Amino acid sequence: MDLFLDYIFSFPIVAFTVPLMIMIVFWIIALLGAIDIEILDGSGDTESSEGTGSSFLESLGLDGVPLTVAITLIELYGFVFAYLAKKYISPLFDGVITATATGLIIVVLAFVVAIPLAAISSKPMRQFFKTHEAIQKSELIGTVCTVTTQTVTESFGQARAEDGMIYSVRTSPGEVIPGGSLVVLIDFDKEKDIYIVVTESELMGTHSIQHN
Repeated sequence: MDLFLDYIFSFPIVAFTVPLMIMIVFWIIALLGAIDIEILDGSGDTESSEGTGSSFLESLGLDGVPLTVAITLIELYGFVFAYLAKKYISPLFDGVITATATGLIIVVLAFVVAIPLAAISSKPMRQFFKTHEAIQKSELIGTVCTVTTQTVTESFGQARAEDGMIYSVRTSPGEVIPGGSLVVLIDFDKEKDIYIVVTESELMGTHSIQHN
């Protein structure tokens, strides 16, 4: 085990080991509902920078999924390539070029191989992260969802609809909705690309009062 750890933390594999470990920790926290998986995708405040980022990902074939997913796939494939390359290819260049030069070449080749593989792997995942146009998102008002994060507050939260789609949701200022609650999308903030929600019971109570 010690030999394996020494190996994966040696250059050039370490260039992928550390980022991959960070992403593993991230996904554990995300599965616990404590962080938004789209945290690196921006809030939509700057359309120009968001458009540039989307165009860059699209050019790599990594559009349609959160940036965290794309990074994880690249690091995973890069790690595997670097591991195998150091074990089987690096020895072929012993005495020809320096170990550092060989390592740098492996890192570059790892990215060259990892990016298209990540793009191919991400395609089946896009159906889970479909992006609707603003008019379509507005039409989703009234949809009932289940809170998937530990809580929903005015600054953080996600909820999943019956069709499996996951939406970024927020409450009104000062309100907190616990995880697992049924919520209803009542408004859409086009600028921030988020939905405002209330609990289903709260909405039903409001309607009852209005009818009375």
